[in-house]
Amino acid sequence: MICDFCHEREAVIFMEQMTGIGQRRKINICLECAMERGISPDPKNIESSIGNLFKELADVSKKISEKENRICPVCGTSLGEIRKTGKAGCPECYAIFKNDIRQMLENNGVKDVFKGTMPARLSTIHSVLNDRVILQNKLNDALSREDYEKAAMYRDYLKALEKQSVSDGSENGQEESD
Repeated sequence: MICDFCHEREAVIFMEQMTGIGQRRKINICLECAMERGISPDPKNIESSIGNLFKELADVSKKISEKENRICPVCGTSLGEIRKTGKAGCPECYAIFKNDIRQMLENNGVKDVFKGTMPARLSTIHSVLNDRVILQNKLNDALSREDYEKAAMYRDYLKALEKQSVSDGSENGQEESD
């Protein structure tokens, strides 16, 4: 089991607290975290700091639950739900919980940016749509600089792209009248 405090090392001390109403709280702690908190493996000294240990763990778990209960203002999905299901509720979740999702991916062994291939059926859509956006930006730039020759060239390229189908990259057969 992993240590409840550092979430990195293997736990070597296992404690369980019983409350008066029948609830149980378990603590798993590694030797390093135990030493930092004044707990030694010696049975004579362990009782003095156990109360503080459970209080500290309660504070840590309260902070974690507050973090897990944060919700996306757009779709209402909580960070806890995303952790549990592995699915975000909407695209805005990725922006709001960016650091938490990145940490979750790293914990699952995903450390780099995805560099795989685009599915074949989407490759032309991606390309044509990107080309349109890039050309529109270049057209706007040329117009703002009053470079009308380049603006006309970009306009013509955009018109040619508009004749191209987004789904299959071929001509759609429609003629444009000017």
